[in-house]
Amino acid sequence: MKKFYLILSLVLTWMGRQTVYAQDSTNCNADFQATIVDTLASFRAMDSLAGVRHVWNFGDGTTATSGVTVTHIYATPGTYPVTQTVIDSALNCQNSATQSITIGNTGATCNVFINFSSDSTDQLYHFLANPVFSGGSYLAFRWTVNDTLAGYGDTLTRFLPYGPDSVCVYLTITNPNGQTVCTSQACVSINPPDSVTTPPPPDTCTIAFTATQKGNHPNEYVFTLIDGGRYDSISWTIIGPDSLYAGPFHDRSFSYSFPDTGYYDVYVTAEARQGCAVMSGQAIHIDSVPKGSGHIITSYPNPATTQVTLNITLESYTNVDVRVYNSMGGLVLTRNVSGYPGVNQITLPIANLPTGVYYIELQYGDTILRSKIQKL
Repeated sequence: MKKFYLILSLVLTWMGRQTVYAQDSTNCNADFQATIVDTLASFRAMDSLAGVRHVWNFGDGTTATSGVTVTHIYATPGTYPVTQTVIDSALNCQNSATQSITIGNTGATCNVFINFSSDSTDQLYHFLANPVFSGGSYLAFRWTVNDTLAGYGDTLTRFLPYGPDSVCVYLTITNPNGQTVCTSQACVSINPPDSVTTPPPPDTCTIAFTATQKGNHPNEYVFTLIDGGRYDSISWTIIGPDSLYAGPFHDRSFSYSFPDTGYYDVYVTAEARQGCAVMSGQAIHIDSVPKGSGHIITSYPNPATTQVTLNITLESYTNVDVRVYNSMGGLVLTRNVSGYPGVNQITLPIANLPTGVYYIELQYGDTILRSKIQKL
């Protein structure tokens, strides 16, 4: 049966007559397909003829005038009536169709596992989160050690000399709209070999060091062993925010410029001449970093897969040393670039690097710039 839309176009007083035009809708096809991924909905009209106008009502109070295809992100889960109206001025017809769609049944699943390795001498542990998931778009990791926040990202490096310690990673997967679609967690118990030991004799297995701020630079410190002549095989390491790892340093005294604000743990291990292996640590808090000394710069794209680019502004011609470190402090890539006055673009190839977190350090003269990237 034909459908008619009655349009009252004009009321005429001429000859006392009234004229009414009818619009036949059967020549228009208001039909469409819907595809749902998390909270993102894609709609495709079946009528793809040129000149046809499509008006969409998404059922959540928003509308759009578009072509054959249109996408829409829903803010909250629920069931929504989506209406498509087709208007064809050439055929002088109009028609509508409605479908109900359900948002929120994401079907996302996820799980996470922890792999770890350790240096049995220094009790330095390296943890790696391995996620297994389906659905969702963005992954975030959060680490805790004994219920205390320890870092973010898929890797964590920590000294665990005493034990037992509980190390946990929490995985969160979100959709393009920022909504959480799945969470998971995993924990491992770490009990270092020396967690139960016999205390050493007094004054034979102790070590200490001083931490002195260098000049007027709030982020630069000098670390020096006390009675350093007693020790052999000296090794310093620094653990910082986001699993930053620096070292090892092997001198009895060394200086270090911290790249960013936050809390850092500085450890020294050594062997005393009497034969005792000793270790000591201090927590250092950096509350400010002067510009141009370890200043953080942006790298793009981030995350990256094949290459990453950094922009730096130079005041004169100079050589720029570029160093890339992995999350365990290993140097994996170096470059020496000839810089010129103005904005310089430095592009680094990273296609052959394993997936993970990397730290980039650029140095020219006394200026050090740093950046952090995620390699996918």
